[in-house]
Amino acid sequence: MNVYYLYGRTKGDLKKKEQTIYVRLFYGRNKINYRASTKLTIKKDGWNFKKGEEAGIVNLMSGSRSIEDSQYFQEVKEKLDNIRSYLKNEFRKLKLKPEFSVYEKDEFNKWAKEHFEIATGVRKAKSNKASLFLNKYDEYVEFNEDWSENTKQDYKSIRKKFEAFEEYKKYKYRTTELDLNYFKEFRNWTKSHSIAKNTFGGYIAKLRAVIKHFRRVDGETFKYHSHIELFKTYKEQVDHEILDKNELELIWNYQGKAYLENARDISKLLYYMCLRWNEFEFEFKNRKDKHRIYALNNGYVWDIQENKVKARKGIPVHNVILDMWQNDKMPHFISDQKFRDYIKELCKGVGISKAQEIGSHTFRRSFCTNMYNEGHEEKNIIEYSGHTTVKALKNYIKTKNVTRTNTIPTK
Repeated sequence: MNVYYLYGRTKGDLKKKEQTIYVRLFYGRNKINYRASTKLTIKKDGWNFKKGEEAGIVNLMSGSRSIEDSQYFQEVKEKLDNIRSYLKNEFRKLKLKPEFSVYEKDEFNKWAKEHFEIATGVRKAKSNKASLFLNKYDEYVEFNEDWSENTKQDYKSIRKKFEAFEEYKKYKYRTTELDLNYFKEFRNWTKSHSIAKNTFGGYIAKLRAVIKHFRRVDGETFKYHSHIELFKTYKEQVDHEILDKNELELIWNYQGKAYLENARDISKLLYYMCLRWNEFEFEFKNRKDKHRIYALNNGYVWDIQENKVKARKGIPVHNVILDMWQNDKMPHFISDQKFRDYIKELCKGVGISKAQEIGSHTFRRSFCTNMYNEGHEEKNIIEYSGHTTVKALKNYIKTKNVTRTNTIPTK
């Protein structure tokens, strides 16, 4: 049996810049002649337009294209190879069965349709036996009851992204529908929400962890989707943006829209208290106005819950923050996504060119970097940041060769 791949359905489709890949299964003039959509799409420059079974993805070793296109073309190629391999293996098994010699054309094409749908997950997707993906995701988290609270929270946070994607698609995916098309559409959705490649990679890592678990446990949940192993987790070296003192002043001098002023004040807290977002969230969402700020020696200390290491740390309170607290001008809590959207809008409005690269963690990194480059001792910066070692701190900042001093000013 031959398995051919086609760029679209008709000759007119050949002119289009992007097209759905179709499959044709052929065996004998009066036996198998079955066509169907793979539901995979490909750009015209990714197709080789050869004849017969040689038709398919271009030679990725030649030509020039973006890294992302190359990765997607490779994944589609591997997916198509898997479908072809599965169908040919199943056909070889069919030829060994006694009924093969008496099959009529309709029976052959019924077989072709059934096994093509199995190869692509469609047949399992139509079955009520296929579990909803998010139900299996929840089951996996519940199974790992000995996880730390941070790990559980991480999985729950990422679950919200998968859930939001399903809401956007207005469709609940089953385990058998997590194919390369799902991967591509989910990636495009995250890109439209300005979610970085590394962050997207974290989402996919969680998805793959769920898949691997259930393959070990029952072997059936993701049985027909070996191509899920082709889901790529992105990891790239990121040159994190740092805000210098002049840029910070531009932000903090902003006056205007109330929601942007609130984001401005949150950025002051993240910077001067060197807070991670989850620490800010704990203080302003859970505790609200019950902040543990108290006088100590010649200043004030804020008792902060450091969730990453499950410990408390006392951070010296800068006069800017002390003034906000004493005059009841503390900002109100908003979500991390809203903060990132608002702070980008604020930065763009005050003329900071790298506005799109700025997020909630920028201010913590900027504090560590600015203090280090102003010459303050690593041990004093660590009192704010909570890093366990100097090496961890240095991996975190952009450094300059300057002379160290002893203390970090709170005025």
